[in-house]
Amino acid sequence: MTMTRDDVELRVRRERDRLLPVLEGLDADGWRTPSLCAGWTVRDLVVHLLMPYELSVPRFLALMVRSGLRFDRAADRWARRDPRSPAQVVAALRDTEHLRFEAGPGAPAEAPLSHLVIHAQDVYRPLGVPSPTDPEDAGIALGQLTGRRALAPGLLDGLAFTATDTDWRHGSGLPVSGPATALLSTLAGRPAALDDLTGEGVPEARARLRSAAT
Repeated sequence: MTMTRDDVELRVRRERDRLLPVLEGLDADGWRTPSLCAGWTVRDLVVHLLMPYELSVPRFLALMVRSGLRFDRAADRWARRDPRSPAQVVAALRDTEHLRFEAGPGAPAEAPLSHLVIHAQDVYRPLGVPSPTDPEDAGIALGQLTGRRALAPGLLDGLAFTATDTDWRHGSGLPVSGPATALLSTLAGRPAALDDLTGEGVPEARARLRSAAT
């Protein structure tokens, strides 16, 4: 699917509008719930969603230098040191509608959508909220995860992934199938959604994720 900027912005707006009511309904314990991103609470994760909107290129480069040129360390600094209250974080997420997403060089047009829908699963699942993500939007993000910027390339080899709720498939070999959002979390390196998948390739996918975590 060829995505225009307008296509992406419309889909991002819809997914953001699905996430905001969930966040607005959280109490203090909800905000402190561990997200699917290791070491981050739901609050940390939502602050991370703001990073490509609020951090200018010069500030990002300075942060990378202070973090030893390691993106994961820079992102962790950004998320954990933010002083805003949950209400202010929600307001800032709503205001991203008016801000530019600063993607890295060579990033695909759908990067803002993928950033949002992947991390939205990191919030919905640990909170026990059935994901309201549009399966087609999840399929678009899956296309990015299985492209040249795959987050877990070793996970893909010899496995045939198929979404059961949208027209998306990738690879050949042992079958792995399930909802697009469960595949999205799995291919982003999160094992939490594996129980929602079926097929002969699931044990292999589980073993690969376990190996990657050690």
